[in-house]
Amino acid sequence: MRQILLSLLVSIPLVACSAKETPGHDHAKAASTQEPAAAPPPAPTPHDHAASMAGTRPHADHDARHGGLVTMEGDNHVEVVVGADGAIDLYASDAVRTPIPPKDVTGTITIEPKGKGEKQTLTLAPNDAKGSLSARGPTPDKADYTWDLKVRGAPMKMTLTVPAGGTASLVDAPAEHPAGDHAHGSPHGGVVQSLPGGHVEVKLEKTGDITVWMLDAAEEPRSAKGVTASLRPVVAGAKEVQLAHDEKADVLRGKIDPVKQDHVDGVLSITPAGGTATSLRFAFHLEGHAGAGAGHDGHTGHDGHTGHEGH
Repeated sequence: MRQILLSLLVSIPLVACSAKETPGHDHAKAASTQEPAAAPPPAPTPHDHAASMAGTRPHADHDARHGGLVTMEGDNHVEVVVGADGAIDLYASDAVRTPIPPKDVTGTITIEPKGKGEKQTLTLAPNDAKGSLSARGPTPDKADYTWDLKVRGAPMKMTLTVPAGGTASLVDAPAEHPAGDHAHGSPHGGVVQSLPGGHVEVKLEKTGDITVWMLDAAEEPRSAKGVTASLRPVVAGAKEVQLAHDEKADVLRGKIDPVKQDHVDGVLSITPAGGTATSLRFAFHLEGHAGAGAGHDGHTGHDGHTGHEGH
C-alpha cells in the first residue's frame, strides 16, 4: 500500500507538467489544433479613403444636404435654399459640415430684385424643426439675395443671384460633364454643361480670368456672337461680371480679382443669340491646377465634392 501511495505522489507533478510546455513540445502540432487567428481588416481602397476623408477633412465636403447651394467663408459653411414659393432657409455647418444649431446663428437676408420690385431686408428666425434660419420672401424672379450672418460670432456675408423658380432652377450636372473626360467633353479644360440645342463651357483661372465657349450638341465650337452673359462668383464681396465678346477668338471673356480659394462656385446667367435666358451653376476646383478650373469629377487631388458658393 505504501508503494502504491508513493507511486501516485510521484505521478501528480508529471500530470501538472503536461499542462505546461514540456521539453520537446511540438509547436507546429499544437498550433494546428488551435483556432485560426482572425484575419486583419482589409485596407481601405483609394476610393474608400477619399470618401472617408470627405467627411473628416475640413472643407472637403461641399455637397448640398437640402437641395440648395453650399457657401463657405472662413471655417463655416451655409447652405442656402430659396423655394419657388419664396421660402428661405439657411443651414449652417462647421468646417467638416457638422450642423451648427440655429441658436448659434443670427442675421438678416436682403432681397434686391433685378427688375421690378423693391429691395427688402428680412430678419432670419431660428427654425428648430428644420435646423435652419428661415424667412419668407417674395416669389423669386431673378434677384440678388445677400445674407449677413454671425455664425458663432464669426461674420459671414455673401450674395447669390437667384433666378425665377428659386435655387432649384440653378441647373447643375456634375455627372454629365466632368472636365477632362473625353466621353463627356471638356475641350478647353473648363466645365461643360448643357444648354438648349448645345452646350456651354466655362473656365475660371486663378488669375481671375473667365472664358466662355459656346458648343453645339456634339461639343464642337459654335459662334458666341450675339450671346449675352454674366457670371457671379459666389465669393464674399464679389460682384456680378458682365462678359464681353472677343471677336478674334469668338468667345466671351471677363475678369474678377485673383482667386485665392481652391473651390469657387459661380452662377452663369446666359442668353444665347435668339434663345432664352438660363441660369447655370458651375463648381470650379482650382487646387493643383495653376489656374485651370476643373469639373466635379475630373480634377486632381480633391477628395470630396463640391462645393459651393463662397469657398
